[in-house]
This record gives sequence, structure tokens and C-alpha cells, in this order.
Amino acid sequence: MADDAIATIQVQGLPDEIQRVFASTMTVTPADTSEKWYYKLSSVDTGDDDLMVGDFLDYTAVNAETTTTAISSSDLVLFLFIKNVNSSSASIYVTIDGSTPSSTDTASIHIGQNEFFCARLPKTTVGAIHAVSSSGTVDCIVAALLDDA
Repeated sequence: MADDAIATIQVQGLPDEIQRVFASTMTVTPADTSEKWYYKLSSVDTGDDDLMVGDFLDYTAVNAETTTTAISSSDLVLFLFIKNVNSSSASIYVTIDGSTPSSTDTASIHIGQNEFFCARLPKTTVGAIHAVSSSGTVDCIVAALLDDA
């Protein structure tokens, strides 16, 4: 379906003698019209900020006078994809519990250059997802399926 998000990952791991390839696919589909897509090329700096701000994507035909719907800090994050697309080696640190992310925080998710993170987070709100960069400003792609609360 055109509204689906399909994430496929392949991990090659373990020592050479017993090496295995683990593969999996996850498909996320909006259940109804209250579940909407968010997409943005975002800049993350060293300040603790909400990762997602702005508006939902228009996925149906609208006229030129129609304004887009803003996301809310209380919207639920059903699926989240983040990719660090920065040209430098700077990393992004993300938390999903409202805490301040950092390189030393045990709850922080680390996303290095050209790396990604994706997950289903059905009980997490937009306002609980924070991000910081390890240095300077880091560009990242953020795509999410949100339940417009």
C-alpha cells in the first residue's frame, strides 16, 4: 500500500566461525485517517530540543488555500525513522522518555553518520522525543507515523 512504511534490516554478526545473517522486515500501515505521516529534513544542534516540530504531510488532494495541520507534543508516535545524513562525523543522541540526551546517558540512542534508527513507539508522545548533536549542527531525515491526538 502507498501509505505503508516498510523497514528492512540485515545484520551480519558473530565471530567468523559461527557467523550468521539476521534479517527482518517491519511494515507499518495507518489504521485510520487520524494516523498521519510526518517528514522533515531536520537540523539538530547541541541544545536539548524536541526532535519533531511542524506540520503533517498532506496525503490527500487539497486546494491552495488549505493550511496544513500542525503536529502536537501530545500526538502518539506509532513509528519513527531517523537517519543521520550529515557530511561530518558528528552523531545524534535521541531519547524517547523526555529526558535530556547525551553521549553519557544510558537511555540515549546513538545515531552515527549515515546510520539510522527505526522503531514502533505506540505509547511515546512527540514531546517526549528529544535530540542533540555531538557537535555543531547535524542534518537528519525524520519520518514518523503519528496518531493525531
